[in-house]
Formats: sequence, structure tokens, C-alpha cells
Amino acid sequence: MSDDEHSPLESPEGNWWNQKVNRRESIWLGISGAWAVSMFGWMLGWTQVGEQNQTGQTYEVSTERFRQKVQSFKESAGTLEVDGEELLVPDGNDVYVGALQWAWDGLPVVLRPGETYKFHLGAYDVQHGFGVRPEGNLSKQISLQILPGYEWVVEMSFDETGTYHVVCNEFCGVGHRTMHGTFVVRDHEPVETGSSSKDSSDAAYDGWFTSDGRGGATDSFGGSPTDATDQSEVTVEVGAEGNGGPYAFAPTAVQVSSGTTVNFEWVSDNHNVLVESQPDGAGWQGVESFENEGYSHSVTFDEQGVYKYYCEPHVGMGMKGVVEVV
Repeated sequence: MSDDEHSPLESPEGNWWNQKVNRRESIWLGISGAWAVSMFGWMLGWTQVGEQNQTGQTYEVSTERFRQKVQSFKESAGTLEVDGEELLVPDGNDVYVGALQWAWDGLPVVLRPGETYKFHLGAYDVQHGFGVRPEGNLSKQISLQILPGYEWVVEMSFDETGTYHVVCNEFCGVGHRTMHGTFVVRDHEPVETGSSSKDSSDAAYDGWFTSDGRGGATDSFGGSPTDATDQSEVTVEVGAEGNGGPYAFAPTAVQVSSGTTVNFEWVSDNHNVLVESQPDGAGWQGVESFENEGYSHSVTFDEQGVYKYYCEPHVGMGMKGVVEVV
């Protein structure tokens, strides 16, 4: 090696850090830096203003409870024959889809174009991918992840009529490639569903205890409130057996007179009482913290009207309640 050559394995000689940078090199370094910063800013901003991120509430729910919800959805749905196949017609705007190895429970369904539906997504066994695309068009698709133990509620609407394919895009076992479902978007004549035969009690409290209310349906609600108007003090158990476990308020709905004191008694662990709505002028704060068996909370209800409340961690199980003051 000659004297004017320098090995790249050795430290540079002299004050190399003080050497003047070539102008072209400075330009390209500036362009690269500006591009990197702009891309970082674009990605950060697009997560806030872009429409590619699916939002919606997620509820913790047991597999057994979510299966019950999907089954209730199928039982209340109507049917419509399309191309020789009977498809479900949702009773309302809630669509329940359960993923399992290797099928989609709750599909196929018929949806109306342009109408917004709440998709309740959950898995029965392992993690699954929820991939939806129109038939014959790979450039338009949505891809979501579904985890067991959770119910994800995502609002969707479809403007284009036709058949949409649902596939699992997360490997879930040897039968993964066979996991396929469909739904059809089209206009159709009214179809009789479960709501056609409901009595007035099913719509009590503006549907608070139905699948239209926060978290889904409450199985522990029998259709009418417990009459306690002749009592000055009433006990409501928090975390009583119901809705597939210790996930109920007992009684679920109670009717009391103005001035009645209601004692909320915790009979199992990890529950709270959050107020969904109450009459104007009422100031009930509920119990925001998670409390365990033995805890109690008392409140006197003076303002007449309906007080709706729920347990935050178990609302997906249907843990909701009502105090109606008359």
C-alpha cells in the first residue's frame, strides 16, 4: 500500500471532522432529511385525520357469552332467499359475526346499500383476521384482527351492491384456507324478523336492555321492572349471577317511589357502577372505581324519571341496570 493510500480499517488521519463537505453531498443530505421528516409527519397526521383506521368500542366478553349473542342474533333475524340460498336479514342494524376454526358464525347476511351497520366481531378460539372485499375487486378491501375474549363493535356501510367475500387473513390452523364467508348488499322487500313479534316490554327504556343499547343485550332483564314502590329502602346486588356469570344487577330494573334509598351491595369482585343517563336535575355520580365483594354504595333518588347505569368492564356481558323513579 502506497503512502498516499489509507486503509478503511484504520481511523482517518488529521482533523477529518473539520473537512468541508461537498456541496452536492450537502444538498442530498438536506433532501433526504426533509423527506424523512415529511414522511414521519404525514404518517403521524394521517392516523388522526385519515379514514383508514377503524374505530369503535371494544368490550371484554367471555367466549360463551359472545356465542350466545351471535345465536340470539341468528334467532331474531329474518331470512331471504338469494340465488337459491337462504341468507339472514338482521333485526335492526346490528350484525354479529363469530370467527372460529374454520368458519364464520352469523354469515351469510343481506345488508341494504348505504345503510350503516354495527358489526360485532369476536373469536371463539384463536386470533383470526377479518378480511372483506367486493367480489372480483382485490383493490378494495378491509383487514381487521379479531381476538378471543373481546367484542369489537365497528360501524360499516356499503354503497356498492353485490356479493362481498369474507376471509381469514391470519393463519389459524390447517383449515385456514377454507375459512370463507359472504354477505350480500342489495335492496329487498321488508322481511319479518324477531322484532315483528316483540311486545312493548322488549322496547322498555328505549331499548337499553336490547342489542341496540351499550354493550348488547341483557339476558337478565325479564321484560318489566321489579315493583318496589311501597318500600323506602331497596337493595340492588352488584355482580349477581346472570348473563353467563357474576355479571348482573339484581334486580336488573327496579321501580321505586321518589325519596327511596337504593343500596348497591357488591356480591362479587371487580365491578363498578357508571351512570349512562339520568333525569334533568339529578346528580347521581355512580361508583367509578372498581370495587369488590362487601363494598356498598347508597343513594336516595328524588328526581322522577329513568336512571340507566352499567358496569364498565362487564357491559359486554350485558351487565346493565335501571332505577325508575315514579
